[in-house]
Amino acid sequence: MNELVIVGKVINFFGIKGELKILSDFDKKDLAFKVGMPVMIKEQWLTITSVRYHKNYILIRVNDLNDINLITKYIGFNVYVKKVDLDLKEDEYLLEDLIGAKVMEDDETIGEVIDAYIAPGSSYVRVLKDNKEYLIPLVEAYIKKFDKNNKTLYTINAKNLII
Repeated sequence: MNELVIVGKVINFFGIKGELKILSDFDKKDLAFKVGMPVMIKEQWLTITSVRYHKNYILIRVNDLNDINLITKYIGFNVYVKKVDLDLKEDEYLLEDLIGAKVMEDDETIGEVIDAYIAPGSSYVRVLKDNKEYLIPLVEAYIKKFDKNNKTLYTINAKNLII
């Protein structure tokens, strides 16, 4: 399965040596942005040949392109990787994998995940139950485990968050 995952967006170039300036809120940047990783930008497969971080941005060079004139065509486009190339461990998952998951606590369904996102300090899932939404922080105090195969998020103490 060659499922593509959006890991960022090219927002500009950086300097004149061919670096692309990437804005990313991807939760596993270290797995996606590494030398040798194939990425798709503007429907073209490229290989990351250098990576460095600058402020809140990721600066990458692709295919050893070191000329600003060769990379400006990628500005404004999303950066994709194949999910399989992330080499996720058995117990690892992406935030987007949680969307659509059934949320269970004490053998009771307490809702369905309708969104997942990163916020300062923590990641959260937005859960819908009986036309009401609530947030569950993705921390040990509330999350027991996520079963990727059955798409089920097991929680503890999360029922207390339901208003």
